Order: sequence, then structure tokens, then C-alpha cells
Amino acid sequence: MEKKNIWSWVKKAMTIAGFAVVCAIFGTLAAPQTQLAKSAETVMPRFNYLNGDYDMLRGAHLSDQSWTDPINANIGDRVAVMFYYHNGVLGSVANHTTLRVDLPVAESTSLKLTSYLWSQQTAPISDTVVSGNIVGNSGLTINLPTAGRVEYVPGSTKWFPNGAQVGTPVAGGIVSSSGLDIGDIKGCWNYAGFVTFMVDIKGQAALKMDKKVAHVGDSAWQDEAIAMAGDELNYSLGIRNDGNDVAQNVTVKDILPAQMSYVPGSTYVFTKDNMTGTKVSDAIFADGITLPNILNGQDNIVFVRYRVKVSATIPNTMCGWYLNNVARVYMNGVEQDMDQAKVTVRCESRILSIDKKVWNGTAFVEQNNAKLGDTVSYRVSIKNLGNTTITNIKMHDVMPINMKYVIGSAKINGTSVSDALVTTGGINAGSLAAGAEMVVTLRGVIDGCLPVGVYTLQNAIYVSADSITEQWDIATTITNATSIVVPVVQ
Repeated sequence: MEKKNIWSWVKKAMTIAGFAVVCAIFGTLAAPQTQLAKSAETVMPRFNYLNGDYDMLRGAHLSDQSWTDPINANIGDRVAVMFYYHNGVLGSVANHTTLRVDLPVAESTSLKLTSYLWSQQTAPISDTVVSGNIVGNSGLTINLPTAGRVEYVPGSTKWFPNGAQVGTPVAGGIVSSSGLDIGDIKGCWNYAGFVTFMVDIKGQAALKMDKKVAHVGDSAWQDEAIAMAGDELNYSLGIRNDGNDVAQNVTVKDILPAQMSYVPGSTYVFTKDNMTGTKVSDAIFADGITLPNILNGQDNIVFVRYRVKVSATIPNTMCGWYLNNVARVYMNGVEQDMDQAKVTVRCESRILSIDKKVWNGTAFVEQNNAKLGDTVSYRVSIKNLGNTTITNIKMHDVMPINMKYVIGSAKINGTSVSDALVTTGGINAGSLAAGAEMVVTLRGVIDGCLPVGVYTLQNAIYVSADSITEQWDIATTITNATSIVVPVVQ
């Protein structure tokens, strides 16, 4: 066929079958080698689907030469993760082949790592699948005896291309949302490879705070306290880690209520290795103070202690109010816990407390047991809970029927006082300063013939003072009298 006849036929074919048919015929006749090259370029890659392909994701301990899935680990272990890829289509090229591993976010005893593999020409796959069956297990599972989490080890990613036995360090994007692009991967076994990286098995820190308050000079820490204008108080923040990992980047902040001010230079941090305390900045009421890393367990509690002062002038309208001091603890900038200690505002007042007890042979208690002829000892604690001196304290004690007062046994703070204490007129015990206590002691003997059965003897003391009406308290003695035993008939 002559050339002009070929073009004449082409023009005719274009009017009949369209341009696409003509291109195909023309290509077959005119350029068979070019057509074969174009056909090879259209071969599509495909990953991890042939017999002999490995599980896509496996793991191993650093000292273990065996890659497995799942694996068992413990908090604190370092685990290697291996990602397998293989384009199994000969003559194809997978452009911008990308590998990604999603690490579990939640804390658990079973941590599941999920893999993804894709290229420009292929959609993401998560597993090696041969003849419809997953090779190995989907993803990689790390089982732990206690709840934990995984954390990528920066700089640990290595690439083993084309069956290489020595890895080349690469950027750690394999655990990022965009994944790790290893470039163009040709098809067949000699281009298969691996990417490995490390993860650390971490526990979870769980910070808890316990806040206490105490008056300066008082070693008894309480959840609540009573304070007056001008009083100084100590606060203690006990911060412990109830988790199974080290708590790092820990900070503490405090917010003082109105009518309280911080005593500059009074903040100290105490640890088990430094019980004398380390003085730190006054930033606890600003940006907060940074604490040392806190290991888990009760033995590793860190204490932060500081001093505040109650305003010298408190309005009468605030009498009886709570001054709530709130502290918060943070880890990596996230609040973990908070606690408060309440201080009740006490204004000018006269408060007298009376507490009478009886000796049971071991301690002074509310009630004891005794029998006819026994000597019974009493103790009365009288406290001034107000903030001014209480004057002209008058008291008298009333012995019960069948109990006789032991002459000369009455004492106040260990010093003998008049036996008139047990008369109707009583005695004047003088004054009692704010916060002070006086202790009254006396004795009685069970006397007389008590009725048969259980009998209650109540000893009462009555106390009054200037501007304080009479108050009283009792201590009780239980007796059990029995009659003589009837003799048997002889």
C-alpha cells in the first residue's frame, strides 16, 4: 500500500469509527515499539499480596531476635517495631510510597498499633493480605500486665531498602499523620524492604493533692482551722503520684482568698531525700513553682509549704465566714488535681468549753465501772476558745448520792484549792487567757449501801464567768450491787 493511500484510508476511517480507533490502528502499523513502551508504563503497582509476603507490622524486644505479633512487655521496656513493604507487580513503579503507623492514644493493658501503606497509584492498605486472608495479625498488639501507653523514640527510624541488612537513619515521620515517604518503589522481590523504629512503654502518672492548714508552731495539720485577725497560718500541699509512671513537668499554683496575704520568702519544697526543705521562689501565687519529678508511690510524696497572714482588720460582717484557699497541680500544663483548706474567721468572742471525764484505770473517759468502797478520780478540762481573757470563773462540783468527796483532793493545774469546790457556793478560779486551759481534778469514794442491780452515779461540775452563763458537764460511774448468796439446804 502506498503512503498516500494510507492517509486516504486514515481520513476515511476517522469519519467512520472516530479518532480513537484510528490512533490504535495507526499505532499498530506505524510504531509498534512505542506502543509497547506506553503499555508498560500503565502497569499498576500492588503491595503485600503474594505468597511469601510477611506480616506488615511486627514487634520485638531489643534483646530478642524474633519478630512476633503480639508481644508481651512491661512498663519501662523499649520495643522495636518493623514495617514490611513489597510492590509485587513486575515492571510497575509505586510513586511516593508512604508508610504510616498510628500509635494508640489511650492508656490500656492491650496497646494496638495500626499500619497504613499507600502510593500515588494505590489506596491505603493496613495489612498483608494473601488470597483474601490476613498474614499474621492486623496491626501490632503489645500486651502489658498493667495499663500503659507507647511513646515514639525520637530519631529511631531506620530504612532497610531492597533487602539491605544495615539500616539507614531517616526522619521519624512514620508516626506522623502524613507518614514517611520513601520514594518510588519498583516491583518484585529485590525491591522489597523494611522500616523499623523504637517505642518506649510508658505508664501513666496520676497526681493527687492533699492540702492542710495549721497555726504557726502547731504540728497538727488539719483540713480546717479557726483563725483571728492578724493570725499566721502554715499551708501544706502533699502531692503524690498514684500512677505507674514518673510525673514530669509538674507545677503548683495557689490562689489566696481576700483577707489573707502571703508571707514573702516562706515557700519550701520537701522530698524524702531532703526533709529539711529547699527554699524556692515566691511564684506560687503567680506563674506557679516547678517541682522535681515525682515517682509513683506514697514514699515519694513531695510537700510544698508556705505561710500566710490573716488581715489585721476583718469586718464584723465576716465573722464565721470561711476563707477558702485553693491550690492546683499541673503536669505538662494540664491540671491534674486541686484541693482547698478552710479557715473560719473568728472575731472578738468569749467561748468557754468544759469537758469532764473519769479514770477507768487506763485513761480518762466519759464513763467507768466501779464497786462499793472504790475511789473514783475525775478530771475537768476548761478551755478559753475565744480571743479575749475570760474573768471571774466560778465553779462548783456536785457529788452524787452514795459518793463522798475525798477531803483535800481538789486541785487546779496541780495546785490544791479550797474544798469549797464541792459546796453550793463553789470557788472563784480567777481568769483564763485566750487559748489557755485549766485542769481541775478531784476524787470521791463510793459510800453507802447501794440498791441491788446496776446503779448510775453522775458527778457534775458547773462553771460560769463574766458575760458567760453557767455551763455544766458530767462524768458517769456504773456500779452493780448484788445481794448475798442464799445457802443450800444442809
